[in-house]
Formats: sequence, structure tokens, C-alpha cells
Amino acid sequence: MGDGARTTHGRQQTDLSPEDTATLWDAYRGGKAAACPNDGWSLALSVDATSAYRFVCTHCGTSSPWFEAGTAGVKLRSVRPPPPDPE
Repeated sequence: MGDGARTTHGRQQTDLSPEDTATLWDAYRGGKAAACPNDGWSLALSVDATSAYRFVCTHCGTSSPWFEAGTAGVKLRSVRPPPPDPE
């Protein structure tokens, strides 16, 4: 799971992968609760002015990329680059 990791407020955050995002969106659209795969807490759904969506964990801050959703499924707005290799 995830494209990268970082630490915020002493907790590790792992970004949601495109696959995780699509699976969570399908569950959400089906009426199920969307839970963070990182820690099991609830995911909040953010919506911007252009009708793009983003999941964010209410506990650890794990987040999805911004995406659009339609009849063809999830289309990512952007994908974060992978973290640099440690030297």
C-alpha cells in the first residue's frame, strides 16, 4: 500500500495508492464506511471547487491523491512521485 511515507505529529503517514483509492471509492459509493488501511480510523472525503475528491484519514493524516470519479471509475488528477532513494 502507498506511494510514500512521512512522519507527522510522531505518527507515520503512508499515502494511499491509486488501487487503494479506487477500492475505497467503490466501498464509499456502495454505502460502506471508508476506513484507513493504515490504522482503521475513518476517512474524510474532501471535495474541491472542480468536483475533485480526496480521502484523508481523520487520525493519522494518510491521504489519497486528488481524483475525479465517474461511470468509468476513478481518474487520478495527479500522482505523487515516489520518495527519493536514501543515500
